[in-house]
Amino acid sequence: MNRLIGQAVAVTAFGVLAAALTPACAENDQSIFVRSVLAPSLNRQNGVCAYTSDVTQLMLSQGVLDIGITDSYVASLLVGNQLIARGTTQGVRAESNRARLDGAVVRVSDPTGATLSEFTALGSAFVDPALNNLPSYSPLFVTVIDPASVQRVAEQVPVGQTRLLVANIKVFGQTLGGVDIESGEFQYPIRVCNGCLVSFADGDATCALPLDDNSQGPCSIGQDEPTPCQLCRGRPVCGG
Repeated sequence: MNRLIGQAVAVTAFGVLAAALTPACAENDQSIFVRSVLAPSLNRQNGVCAYTSDVTQLMLSQGVLDIGITDSYVASLLVGNQLIARGTTQGVRAESNRARLDGAVVRVSDPTGATLSEFTALGSAFVDPALNNLPSYSPLFVTVIDPASVQRVAEQVPVGQTRLLVANIKVFGQTLGGVDIESGEFQYPIRVCNGCLVSFADGDATCALPLDDNSQGPCSIGQDEPTPCQLCRGRPVCGG
């Protein structure tokens, strides 16, 4: 189905690597920073959810991950660049403060701060330097809850129960001038549940009826939005 194309691109384009690959770069809150996590986009064309650099986009203060449907959470981070432009209009000096965003270092913890897992999630984005003393922005998609974290809490989240996890995120990258940059830590709480996002909207508890081709699926299956049971058929919480 067309609605799944955008989701597949967003999820498979970014891998999760071991924490041993954490980049060695200096943290600098005055260079790049995470402004927010973007809510599922309302701009959906042919099943693809489109995000922009607009700071007025809806944001999430807390995420929801249904581990009955999926085993990871991919966040849409809105990342800002405060570095001042250094290029000249005469072409004498090339712009060096545009930033290439390469991913994020993530530590998943419980509300007490105890670490469940640490990893580096790769991503890809590009953000221009600040303009008129105002930061420039770009969305960056990275995994912030990994399968290892889900496995550690799965037995503690039976159907009908929830547990709160916290993704502690530091975005990293490099300027076109070759300077390594890393944001300060951004904390994003995520409510983990088991089956809470499954939708049986058509009244078919067995999910035997096909999904209406005109219906809108979620931007990411199993996170932040109801997921039609037809899209997770085969899992116990989706009718078996």
